[in-house]
Amino acid sequence: MRKFRKALVLLLSLLMALILTACAGGSKKEKADPSAQTVKIGVLVSDVTSAEALSFRNYYENYIQKQYNVEFMYSDELSDAAAEQSAIDNFIANNCKAIISFASSDRPAQIEKCESEGIYYAVATGILSKEQYEQHEQFKSYEHYVGAIGPDLAAEYQAGYDMAWYFLDAGYRKFGMFTGASVNLVEMHIYRAAGMLNAMCDVTGGNYKGQTGIGIVGQILQDGGNVETCAIGDVEINGVVSGYDFDDAWFGKLSAVANADNIEALLAVDSGQTTFAGFKPDDKVLGDIGCYTADSVALIESGTLNYLAGKFSASIGPIFAATLSAVYGQPIRNNDGNAFALSQGYWVATTPKVAKKYFEVDSSTTSPAYTKEKLDTLIGASYDDFAKFVAAYSFDEIDK
Repeated sequence: MRKFRKALVLLLSLLMALILTACAGGSKKEKADPSAQTVKIGVLVSDVTSAEALSFRNYYENYIQKQYNVEFMYSDELSDAAAEQSAIDNFIANNCKAIISFASSDRPAQIEKCESEGIYYAVATGILSKEQYEQHEQFKSYEHYVGAIGPDLAAEYQAGYDMAWYFLDAGYRKFGMFTGASVNLVEMHIYRAAGMLNAMCDVTGGNYKGQTGIGIVGQILQDGGNVETCAIGDVEINGVVSGYDFDDAWFGKLSAVANADNIEALLAVDSGQTTFAGFKPDDKVLGDIGCYTADSVALIESGTLNYLAGKFSASIGPIFAATLSAVYGQPIRNNDGNAFALSQGYWVATTPKVAKKYFEVDSSTTSPAYTKEKLDTLIGASYDDFAKFVAAYSFDEIDK
């Protein structure tokens, strides 16, 4: 009997140990909810007053910040690489876990800084240039580099091409152009301008200074970012304004081109609704690549603006979701295990009806293009599902 009692005690002891071990194991498997703690995200901005910058901020602060346990901290306007580095230091001092960047004076330096500090970094709109992504191979494999979503240079080129083609197809042959920051060698503006010029080449069978296609990009770069007045077959470029000087001479150039007798159509790689629109007479047409705002919709309704290729403010939703996913310990990496680089295009409106519909969606703080329900599916998503989501949403989804 004594032996039986000892055996029973031993058996009960073993059973209790197993139960305690199981309970302990179960407690270890339980993970704290990462969304329970507020995540601070720094936002680097090079422009704080443009309509596009304000619409992006509206989406983040008045929609995303109210839907997720996140807090956005914005930099002041940044004009150079030193200011960008100082802003990153400030974000780190304020315990930001990630940075989403709209500033591009020195992206490589930003990425290096964030990697060394263990802060997640994402490009808000556009992607790294081919040189930055391919020659700096280490970036795409950096642990804290999330990735980039936005129009790549091929999409920028196509946006310019499609806009020029729209007016060429309507019979316009005498053009004025605003080439934005092409003279500062801003790639997206150079590629948009090159796309416009190549559309003129394709319509006429001509060439721009001996170049067609992507060769036009090289020609513009060779000319210091300048586009010159010339004839391309029966198409005439009779006036060009570049840069953002905002002085009397600059405004005088805009007015002269907008009112020139030998110009029928005005094409802007950016800011057309705030440059040519203020000067052009009613008998001339205007195309712009920019964003959807109350002002741009009003200009289309009045007939002042006739074509708008615009980014939509919620387009920065997926890069936010990917950044938050990385902070939560679920980074989205491509099939090679590297950060993603995904292109996203523009919404195009040529009528008030379409422009108003886009703006209603784009400016909504209750039902934007990318709602919380949609973005939730991206947190912890596979690369393939994430890429499909980014590629799927376009202006074609809105009934024209």
